[in-house]
Amino acid sequence: MCHKTLPQGYSFFDKIDLKNNKKQFWTVQGICLATIAVMLGIGWLIESPLKIENNTESIIGLVVLIVGFVLYIFAHEAVHGLFMYAFCKTKIKYGFVGWAAYAGSSAYYDKKHYIIIALAPVVVWGVTFAVLNIFFHSGIWFWVIWFLQIGNVSGACGDFFCVYKTARYPKDILVNDTGLEMQIFCRNAAPAAIEEEIATAETAEDKQTENSID
Repeated sequence: MCHKTLPQGYSFFDKIDLKNNKKQFWTVQGICLATIAVMLGIGWLIESPLKIENNTESIIGLVVLIVGFVLYIFAHEAVHGLFMYAFCKTKIKYGFVGWAAYAGSSAYYDKKHYIIIALAPVVVWGVTFAVLNIFFHSGIWFWVIWFLQIGNVSGACGDFFCVYKTARYPKDILVNDTGLEMQIFCRNAAPAAIEEEIATAETAEDKQTENSID
């Protein structure tokens, strides 16, 4: 379900801001770095990079990788935008915040459809790169495709974080994702109840973090 304007009976519930909220920003960066490290290890187990010879093919592979990364940034956001538009025929806005690209919409998406929008790029391109790795499973071309896959999964860590947060919200929420921030609205949510629920959730997260550290 999608709404082009916020329906009556909904009020502001929470906000996800991966740019200005430092706690959320660094959480995502930590997950991203851990993902890169794990996937590099997996790639090494599949095909050792020490086998790769320094030749013309390797140089071509490096050029293809660099161009592929640039194209992937646009392709990732294009998939977000495609699903946003498919669910709600509103204009999609694309842009950059620093080095990060984004796709945004003025529409309000329900929980299920927003989760689909968030996960669509990593699934679409994850399957694409996995199929390519089946055919190119050794040498420089394995690593070219595997690095693109690493970029795909690690680059989606912000999406994973948003899905994690969204999954914990009430089922009747609506999400407005402008690309710069995500505002969550809930049906008939009283301000006092909202603040209490958010505070409770944040306290639970902090305790869980402390326990994991201990």
